[in-house]
Amino acid sequence: MAGGDELKLLGFWGSPFVLRARLALSFKGLSYEYVEEDLKNKSQLLLQSNPVHKKVPVLIHNGKPVCETKIIMQYLDEVYGPSLLPADPYDRAMARFWAAYIDDKLLGSLMMMSMGKTDEEKAEGRKQSSDAVETLERALKECSKGKPFFGGDSVGYVDVVLGGFVAWVHLIDRLTGLNVFDSSKTPLLAAWLESFGSLDAAMAVMPDVQRLVELSATPAMAGGGDDLKLIGLWSSPFVLRVQLALSLKGLRYEYIEEEALVNKSELLLKSNPVHKKVPVLIHNGKPVCESRVILQYIDEAFAGTGPSLLPADPYQRAVARFWAAYIDDTMLPIWNKSSMGKTEEEMAEGKKQSLAATEVLEGALRESFKGKPFFGGDSTGYVDVVLGGVLAWARASEELYGNNPFDPEQTPLLAAWSERFGALEAVEPVVPEVSRVVEFGKMLQARLAVAAALGAGASY
Repeated sequence: MAGGDELKLLGFWGSPFVLRARLALSFKGLSYEYVEEDLKNKSQLLLQSNPVHKKVPVLIHNGKPVCETKIIMQYLDEVYGPSLLPADPYDRAMARFWAAYIDDKLLGSLMMMSMGKTDEEKAEGRKQSSDAVETLERALKECSKGKPFFGGDSVGYVDVVLGGFVAWVHLIDRLTGLNVFDSSKTPLLAAWLESFGSLDAAMAVMPDVQRLVELSATPAMAGGGDDLKLIGLWSSPFVLRVQLALSLKGLRYEYIEEEALVNKSELLLKSNPVHKKVPVLIHNGKPVCESRVILQYIDEAFAGTGPSLLPADPYQRAVARFWAAYIDDTMLPIWNKSSMGKTEEEMAEGKKQSLAATEVLEGALRESFKGKPFFGGDSTGYVDVVLGGVLAWARASEELYGNNPFDPEQTPLLAAWSERFGALEAVEPVVPEVSRVVEFGKMLQARLAVAAALGAGASY
C-alpha cells in the first residue's frame, strides 16, 4: 500500500457487492481494515459515510468515503495498480458494458429464479437466467480471446464483478438442484467458475457456501416457509406500525389494500369479525388483530429474525408497554381533538392539551429511556414503532391544522427523534408521502364540514 494510506471497508459478509470490493482489494494486494455491519442496526459511521443510500459497501480512504461497488472498484483502479480495467479505451468500454449486463440482467433473473413468490415467477426466472448465462458465455469467448478470464491471462474488471456472485452461484446450485453454469451448455463459464474460485486472492475472501445456506434459510431471506399477509389501509397509522415492524425485521409479506372501509372485503370481515378493522396480519392462515397485539406477535414469532422490538428485561418491557399505551390512550385522542374539534374553542383547548401530552412523552424519552437516540435505546424498539405509525400524519399536521406535534422548540428530543427515525432505511420506504396524507386530510376536512353543515341545517 502507498505510504500513509488508511483504507477501511464497511461491509456485510454475505453481500456479493461487498465481496467484489474485497476481491478487488485482495487482487491488488492492499491491506485494509474490515468493519462488519449489522444491517438491522446500522452504525453511525455507515450512515454518515453513505447518507444517500445507507448501504454497504463503503470504502473509506484517508477519511474520504467512496460508495457503490463498481465505483469503488474503479476508484481502486485509478489510485492503485495493477489495473483491473484494460488500457485500451474501447476494451474498457466493453468491460463496463458487460459489468452492467451482469447486474442488470443476470442478477435480476437469478433473484427471480431463487426467490420468486410463485412457481410461474420462478419458471420465468429460470428462463431469463438461462438466456443471460448463454449471452455471458458468448461475451467470455469474445473478451477472453481463448484465455481463462474475461481479463485475458489475468483477472480483470468483469471477472471481479462476476466473481462477487461465485459463492451465490454455488448456493443456488445447491438449493435448487440446478447448475447455473452448466458445463454442457456453457463450458467456458463452467471452467471460469472453477479457475476463478481456486485463485488464492479469491479464496482468501470468499464466504463459506454452507454459511450462505444458513443465511438463506432465515425468515428475512427466505420467508422461513412462512406465509405472511397484511390487510391494511395506506393512510392508517395503525397499519403503518405493522408495516414498520415487518420492515425492521426484514420480513417479506403480501400487502392487501382495503379499497374502502365502507365496503370491507370478505377477507377482512372473516379475519377480524369482532372489530372488522385493519390492520390484520394473517400468518400461515391464522389472523392476528389489533396493531399492538400484532407487533408483539411478530416479535415473538420471529424472535430470531432482525432486531427485537421489546427489551429482554421484564421491567423494561413493562415500561415500553406503558408508554405505548400512553400514546394510544392519551396522546392520540388529544391530537385528534386538537385537529378535528368542532369549534375554535375546542381546537384551542385540544392544542393546549396536545402540547401537554407530548411534553410528557418528551420527558419519558429524556428520563425513562436515558437520553438515547431512540425509545429502544441505541436502536429502534417497540415504542418507536408505535409512535412511528403517526410520523406521516405528524409531518402533515402543520399544513393541515397549523400545528406541529414535534415542535423543535418545545419538544426538541422528539423533534430529533422524528428526523432520526424517519431517515432509517427500513422506515423510509413504508412511510406514506406527506403530500398524499395532506391531500387525504383535506378530503376528510371537507367531508366533516359538509356533515356539520347538514347537521346545522337539520336543527332548524
